[in-house]
Amino acid sequence: MTTSSTSGRHRPARAASTTVPHTVRNAGRGDPAARGRLVDQLITDALRTGAAPAPDRARDGYVPTPEDLADELCDVPNTDLRFLPAGAVVLEPSAGDGALVAAIRRANPAVRVVAVEPNPVRAAVCTADHQAADPAVQVHTSTFEQYAARATADGIMFDGVVMNPPFALPDDPHIWLDHVRMAWHLLRPGGWLVAVVPDSLSYRSGTQHADARAFIEHHGSHHRLPTDAFAASGSMSACRVVRLTKPLPGAATGTEHLLSVPQHQPVRVTAPQLTAAAAVAMPVQVWFDGWSSGDRTMRYQGRCVLCRWLLWGRDDGDNDPRGVLGPFSAGLSLDPAEFGMAGPTVGLCPSCASNGAGYRTGYQQARQHWTTPHRSRPGR
Repeated sequence: MTTSSTSGRHRPARAASTTVPHTVRNAGRGDPAARGRLVDQLITDALRTGAAPAPDRARDGYVPTPEDLADELCDVPNTDLRFLPAGAVVLEPSAGDGALVAAIRRANPAVRVVAVEPNPVRAAVCTADHQAADPAVQVHTSTFEQYAARATADGIMFDGVVMNPPFALPDDPHIWLDHVRMAWHLLRPGGWLVAVVPDSLSYRSGTQHADARAFIEHHGSHHRLPTDAFAASGSMSACRVVRLTKPLPGAATGTEHLLSVPQHQPVRVTAPQLTAAAAVAMPVQVWFDGWSSGDRTMRYQGRCVLCRWLLWGRDDGDNDPRGVLGPFSAGLSLDPAEFGMAGPTVGLCPSCASNGAGYRTGYQQARQHWTTPHRSRPGR
């Protein structure tokens, strides 16, 4: 986040920490010189303004993400990040000192990361800790607004986004809305965006929040984090996690959760590829399975009705999520015939199907697409 968010390890919160910018306490882990530059800057600013430095949260909405939460955001079911192919590019548009950058690289060391951070000292820490040690990380010292404008003009797109945007600034109380929207426009079709946002998304009735809520629920989902999710960073603000996925090319709006079986020419692969890029380029795949000593075929079928997760099915019907398909299995989707109804099979991913509330919600949405078969009355 960045007014209730992202970067660092869990450690007991201390009262004094609310009066010292977090970057001072956290800087220099990889470059002690960065800490010295930060202290020099703070002293200079204090002498110039005659005031003590404000806490990071008050000044620019920065609250670091605890390491365990950062890892959670970068894994299933929040994102397909760990399944992205080598060379895929992931955006972190509010990088701070790099907690989410590190989590992205832990989840998938084969991807490249573009990190954006406007604070020059935090950007220097992120550069020293991550870019200097890893050529797959690129840090830009820039506001996200400036970077997004340049990226849009240059046609730059990303395969995934993981973000903890500033929730509010003194002159912009809803800046997180703009940051999520800008990140969405930089996301490739089929890509996942996961963001920490204020809990107010779920209940505020103003036009901005109502429109954002409708958009998010159309393209994904949101859920509340535990109250103490950011306690290690000195914040008890109520937060939510938003998960969005960009529609695939050619997909009919609002129907991707109605499963279908593509009849494309199979593409031979050495191992199943389950990402959005694969769903576009090779929706039917065949590979040699050493266990069965024969070829097996898999087809992209659609998305989960609740969270929009990609779903694949095997021609032999072996769609056990404990197997090769894992969380991408279409095997737990809702078949109307099993309920004495008629209509399309409605996608439900293993994660959403694994809890009662998710299954019931999926079933209620599936019922909207089903009808009761007409039964002719016996002749008299």
